[in-house]
Amino acid sequence: MASTATHTESTPRFNGNGTMPTLPVPNRSGRELVGELARYLGAISILLVGAVHAQQYYDAYFYIVPTIGTLFLLSFVGAAVAGVVLFAPVRLLGRRIGDLILALAALGAIGIALGTLVSLLVSEYTPLFGFMESGYRLAIVLTLLFDGLTTAFLGLFLLIIAPQLIHPVNKKWRTR
Repeated sequence: MASTATHTESTPRFNGNGTMPTLPVPNRSGRELVGELARYLGAISILLVGAVHAQQYYDAYFYIVPTIGTLFLLSFVGAAVAGVVLFAPVRLLGRRIGDLILALAALGAIGIALGTLVSLLVSEYTPLFGFMESGYRLAIVLTLLFDGLTTAFLGLFLLIIAPQLIHPVNKKWRTR
């Protein structure tokens, strides 16, 4: 049959020494793995910050509130952009430029998280753009949680990649 794979097409190819070839796996330190984990957890956290703001904008009718509604929408859009960039494989552009893009996205996400956190805390005690929050309903608790997690995870990520961005190591001169 022409559509059936032949024996040579379906059997794995072996190297001359009898082993199967494998894909190269980058050698990563524990520090780099922690950085990657922090990056992805921070990306999830900022996306959840955006999701809470989108839910409040549309379902809790914050789009009616002047200025605050617009800020909720902008927070959602900014969180979505930062989260998508943090998940994107930008290091395929090169390690240095990829890390720079990730650092900028992480700084943007931290700015969004801290901005919403501070704004929420201020609006608990005094009117902010004519709006004052009262009580700790679920959306407020989730916002506080995800703002804190975003800041912590992406702060750790930045601490891990910042030395490489500030002081790039020339591997040719590096000795062990």
